[in-house]
Amino acid sequence: MGGDDRMNINISPWSLVVLSTLITFFAFTLIAGYVGAKRTKKGLHEFYVAGGTLSAMTVMFTYMATYMEAWEFVGMPAVMISEGFEWWVIEMIFYLSFVALFYMIGLRIYRLGKLYKYVTPTDMIVHRVGGFERLLRILIAIMILYATIIYIGMIYIPAAGVLSAATGGEIPYHAFLALYVIFIIIYVSAGGMRAVAYADVMAGVTFIVAFLAMVYAAFVFWGGFDKLAWSAYTSDIAPDIFQRTQPFQYFWTMLIFYGISWLFIPHLVVRFFAAKDYKGVIIGGMGSNAGFFLGAFASPLLLGLSLAAYYGASLPEVEVVEGYVPLLFMELFGTGPLLVLLLLGLIAITRSTIDSMLLLVSSIVDVDLIEKGLGIKVPERSRRLITILVIIVVALSSILVALAPEAPMVIIGFELCWPAYSVIAWPTIVMLFWRRANKYGGFASYLAGFISLLLFTYIIWPEAPHNPFGLWEGTLPTIIALATLIIVSLITPPPPKEFVEEYYGLKKQLLYLK
Repeated sequence: MGGDDRMNINISPWSLVVLSTLITFFAFTLIAGYVGAKRTKKGLHEFYVAGGTLSAMTVMFTYMATYMEAWEFVGMPAVMISEGFEWWVIEMIFYLSFVALFYMIGLRIYRLGKLYKYVTPTDMIVHRVGGFERLLRILIAIMILYATIIYIGMIYIPAAGVLSAATGGEIPYHAFLALYVIFIIIYVSAGGMRAVAYADVMAGVTFIVAFLAMVYAAFVFWGGFDKLAWSAYTSDIAPDIFQRTQPFQYFWTMLIFYGISWLFIPHLVVRFFAAKDYKGVIIGGMGSNAGFFLGAFASPLLLGLSLAAYYGASLPEVEVVEGYVPLLFMELFGTGPLLVLLLLGLIAITRSTIDSMLLLVSSIVDVDLIEKGLGIKVPERSRRLITILVIIVVALSSILVALAPEAPMVIIGFELCWPAYSVIAWPTIVMLFWRRANKYGGFASYLAGFISLLLFTYIIWPEAPHNPFGLWEGTLPTIIALATLIIVSLITPPPPKEFVEEYYGLKKQLLYLK
């Protein structure tokens, strides 16, 4: 099915429809970018976090879009059929720890963001650590850039793979990759967080259309979910995919370290900062739960089972495994208006996280690295230009991950991206509650965790899972970061009493819940 990398001069009418669908969708997002630009006032706080004024409903949709994305709807079914259903089970396990702690940690992050008008996640980290500001900002900026470039690159894979597969390879993967990156750069640069939030609402609507189509298919083509599940379980590919290949310790370490790290994933943190009031956080949490049920639980399960039931071991040839999903839609529904709507949904969900991640890294480089880390003062009229340049550079750098992917996007994320986020998230979450943590322990924890992550991943144990114990890839670096935080904080002087009372003072924070 995969074509070569030269676009044919004469392409079929259907391929033109697929190309037009991509252009049409991004035309609407460009309108969202224009509206966002018109409504975006001057200043970093306004551009990067919408001035902390996003309504509860908008925040809810942005959280829903976090799960209604390519990772869940395209990447997870593809990895279920190519690597095994255990990867979906792993994803379900992590959510147990995420849901249990969402409101306790989310509301604390929101209150601090309102009180101190944070713009980037690093603002919050540096404030709590209470020292080594410049060095810490540079270190955290590098860590977030490392993880985010990998993250954006892995989302590019289904973004281009879905559309190329829908044309039967007639328009090649790399052509769609180039178009997609160009459109993303234009509209994110235009409208900031408001444009991202507005486009997330569009993504949520189109995703629901795609989800309902799969529910319809389960009943019409297989006669119900039970018959679909049985067809998949008795297919000729079932012995290969319905078995456990990862050791038990991989599962439970992922539950602990991967799951809880989602509570401080940087692009989710800025949504707390962007919420207008605490209701936005509460309703955003509800949207998160709804988005998870539809996007992470039901959708990949339906699609994964459908792929196994329909194709079995006779999977079609694709350039990337994420191309299985659009081919299944084409087999079930044919080429027509419904498939166009489904493609719109697939385009929307591949976009729904890339834009907010690009906005995040632009704020990290602009605020944390250039201005406050390196101490370079940039005139206000030049800031927008720097932001656009950062978005372009990061968007183009991320292409390297997607040019010739050696693994499904989900595997790339588990192995390379989320370990870095875990090293950032765990010390941060602990310091939100542990008053004895000081600036020495805080700085040392991030440094030790990141250095160990790089050493384990690329030098000491270059083969996954990058440790000899069968643990999740981020486990050892995170444990090292936490141990460093605790030990160094305990053997060095405690933080000043005045700082502790200011930072952890709940009386002032509670005013923002009224």
